[in-house]
Amino acid sequence: MIPPFLRRCPDCGKTGLARSFETVDTNGEHRVACPRCGHRFRVVDRSTLN
Repeated sequence: MIPPFLRRCPDCGKTGLARSFETVDTNGEHRVACPRCGHRFRVVDRSTLN
């Protein structure tokens, strides 16, 4: 599976390249943070694939 190149924040609607969204690890869950509003959300793709 190839991860998508674009991401969209569900809170503020910012759309951008996947690399512009910072990957954070919260309590063992991988989430990304929106660079505009700071909203953290889960995505289907993971930064580390098994």
